[in-house]
Amino acid sequence: MDLNLLKSFIKLGELGSYTKAAQAMNQPKSRLSRAISRLEEDLGVQLVRRTTRQVGLTTAGRNLYQKTHLLLEKLEEELSDITEEKDEVRGKLRITAPEDMAQTLIANVVAEYTSLYPKVEVETVVTNEYLDLTKENIDIAFRIGKLKDSDLIQKKLMNVYFVMVASEQYLKTFGRPTYENIEGHNFMAFRGNDFETLLIRQKGPRNILRCDSFSMLLNLALNNKGITILPNFYAQPYLERGDLMRVFPDWSGAKTSIHMLYAPTKNLPKRTRCFLNLASERI
Repeated sequence: MDLNLLKSFIKLGELGSYTKAAQAMNQPKSRLSRAISRLEEDLGVQLVRRTTRQVGLTTAGRNLYQKTHLLLEKLEEELSDITEEKDEVRGKLRITAPEDMAQTLIANVVAEYTSLYPKVEVETVVTNEYLDLTKENIDIAFRIGKLKDSDLIQKKLMNVYFVMVASEQYLKTFGRPTYENIEGHNFMAFRGNDFETLLIRQKGPRNILRCDSFSMLLNLALNNKGITILPNFYAQPYLERGDLMRVFPDWSGAKTSIHMLYAPTKNLPKRTRCFLNLASERI
């Protein structure tokens, strides 16, 4: 059934006049009359009793009006809300990112985003695991490192490399290491990121700790416990303040990249699109 026909009938039942209903709908009276006749033909019943002086509804017409006018009004409200949502940024946005990225780059973007779009509820899932975006109902994922083949859209944000750092106090106590003299130093490695990448040909460094948390490695380095490797964006604020110092300044780990991932869709919600644009500008 054409809902426009039902809409015409309900307006006629509400106002009780072809003339008034046609004026309210901004259309010719003849078009309204044809719409009512077509609806009666589609349903196979008479809905309107026509006289020379007034318009009345038949029993079937009254029943149809009473059962449908509120439903149609509710439907129009829902459709209006969906249309308005295209213009107004609101709803819920779910984001996932690794711990180190969430605490630095993403936190700053989220803070600005929530100020710009206060009607959006942002929910972050901080984890180093690669979550299934569809299964976990996640809109945007941030990833660092080599990406596996995926149907997701991948948008590159920035290049990342690793730097070797230690606190000034640690270097004063134990001395600054050289490639030829690293004995006696405490090296703290991210799991899977060994210091053998330094290509030291003599006795290798001694790892006193391996873990999968850059946050933990940062805190240990700040507390003078040893030398570690951190992503450049993660270490930069502490280097600028002098809390940390570069060790082997001419060395940097292999470059990698930070990407945003999101599902391909023709109708990307405006809240998602706005966050993608903001993150692209700020990171």
